[in-house]
Amino acid sequence: MYRLQNGGWTNFDSVQSIRNPYVWSLAADSAGRIWAGTWGGGLFVQKDDAFDYAPGLVDFRAPIPALLFVRDELWIGTTAGAVRYNNGKLQWFSEIDGKPFGDVRAIAQDKSGALWFGTAGGGLVRRENGAFHRFKKSDGLSSDFVECLHFADDGALWVGTFGGGLNRFKNGKFSVINREQGLPNSVIGHIESDGSGYFWMSSYGGILRASEKDLNRCADGELAEVRFLNYGINDGLPTLECSEGLQSAGGKTADGRLWFPTAKGLVAVDPAGVKMNPLPPPVRIEAMRVDDKTFADSYDVGPLKIPPGRHHIEFEYTGLSFVAPEKVRFKCRLNNFENEWADVGTKRVAPYNYIPPGNYSFQVIACNNDGVWNETGASLSFQVLPYFWQTTWFHVLGGVVTVLLAGGLVWFDTRRRMRRKVEHAERQRDIERERTRIARDIHDDLGAQLTRITMMSESARGDLANPGRAAAGLEKIYDTARELTRSMDEIVWAVSPRHDTLESLATYLEKFAHDWLGTAGIRCRLDLPLQFPEWHLTSEVRHNVFLAFKEALHNAVKHSGASEVLIRLAVKEKSFELTVEDNGRGFAVGEKAEVVFWSQGRAASGNGLENMRRRLAAIGGSCEIQSASGVGTKVTFFVQFKVSAGGKTGH
Repeated sequence: MYRLQNGGWTNFDSVQSIRNPYVWSLAADSAGRIWAGTWGGGLFVQKDDAFDYAPGLVDFRAPIPALLFVRDELWIGTTAGAVRYNNGKLQWFSEIDGKPFGDVRAIAQDKSGALWFGTAGGGLVRRENGAFHRFKKSDGLSSDFVECLHFADDGALWVGTFGGGLNRFKNGKFSVINREQGLPNSVIGHIESDGSGYFWMSSYGGILRASEKDLNRCADGELAEVRFLNYGINDGLPTLECSEGLQSAGGKTADGRLWFPTAKGLVAVDPAGVKMNPLPPPVRIEAMRVDDKTFADSYDVGPLKIPPGRHHIEFEYTGLSFVAPEKVRFKCRLNNFENEWADVGTKRVAPYNYIPPGNYSFQVIACNNDGVWNETGASLSFQVLPYFWQTTWFHVLGGVVTVLLAGGLVWFDTRRRMRRKVEHAERQRDIERERTRIARDIHDDLGAQLTRITMMSESARGDLANPGRAAAGLEKIYDTARELTRSMDEIVWAVSPRHDTLESLATYLEKFAHDWLGTAGIRCRLDLPLQFPEWHLTSEVRHNVFLAFKEALHNAVKHSGASEVLIRLAVKEKSFELTVEDNGRGFAVGEKAEVVFWSQGRAASGNGLENMRRRLAAIGGSCEIQSASGVGTKVTFFVQFKVSAGGKTGH
């Protein structure tokens, strides 16, 4: 330990009973005695020009980074917590709410009497009315490693941290001032006021000075950036790294000088002797480089034109100062590309990896070692030329094309949706029509036959006394029931989806013809394809084709007197033809042929032929009748098919 008094230095070491050479903390009591805390060597108290162990602490060996007298009590900061020492007695505070107190590096007392402890890793601890409360990063503190504490005259607590910059605690809220707010270095080891409105701070980047008013305005959010004066090696410091983590890591003497320990010695600062440099530095853009080649220098005038492409562009600039040229700081901005000024510190090159086509102006301003800015600075205008696809007319044309394409897509999608709605409506109409047809068939055909069976059953009941008539009645009931079963089979076949193919239709027509003609004793000849195309037939198509076919067979059996009927099915590209041809008596086809049927070789009015044509017309087909007296009759049904969007053929 050293003492400076009346211009002379006195060394206190083992001769004066300082038994440990590593003195980490000092404090003076109300009597003016010096207390010295060491790193594991004990706590010593001054006795005249010598030192001895503190009373009752001969065996105290905890490292002591911090000391503070509060009236007659001495608070000791150790690596294992805080200790209160009074009249030779110790009271340890090693835990807070079951967790370690922390490594205490700074102790301070506010105006209300509350004690504050700064810890290395444990944040900030307050002791008020005997209770402890901890503040950490989760409470707004910028770092849990607290290096120093300083209470301002307005009661605000300023906290220096390791890596977290400067913090202010006021009205229960933390505010942070760090590099983003202009702080040159984030390690603050000591804070001292010069009494003239300025804070002086030691750091790992030299000694810093800032206006207390500006610091408060920044902490209150009224000022975005604080102007700091940064004193370094050129100002007389032996090194930029100042000591931290000990109390006290700095101080102020009665003559107004401020003292800061560094890694290479003790530094004294006289705030009254600080002289400001009022001259802003002239700024000059020295060169503009494109892809590592000089594109323009300070003598070129704009606007400069850079060819199209992706280029690496650099601007080289400087600020002139004869006082401290290495402390000239710069801010730069590329107008039309950046909105805010970029604080680049002392860097004198601004690189840009890519600048899109357009007109730009590079601006740079600078300040001297005392923070006086040249707000005019220097600027350089230039233009990055575009490729043709980057031009405005191309973008306009592309926008028009995009709008047209979008409109076309919307129109196409609208049409597709409308088509789906129409198709859905048509399917619904087809379903309703099919339901109506099924209901009509059941009512007209099955209902009529059931009614007939009922009536014949009533008649047969009255003929039970006459076996012959009863047998004839039962025979009629049997025939009607068989006809009813056949009709039911036809209806079920017509509505079953698994029969919606051309092959299924041909198979059913073949079976029906065999049964119908075989019952009538007429020979049936078939001419059908060996392979059928995968065509989808709706139940409406199958139903109408079958009924027309049935009508043709009925006429051939009932009226033609034929001994043979030829049934032919021919498949075309998009249609098929179904022919029913007999070798019966035929008839003369005249102008009214569409409403005639066979009757003993003579034409007579009726609805058979008209029904066939109407059924074919309902499904988009046609019916052709060829006949002559004595040569038989040929009825041909033509059914057209449509090819769907998926490539499948259907009706």
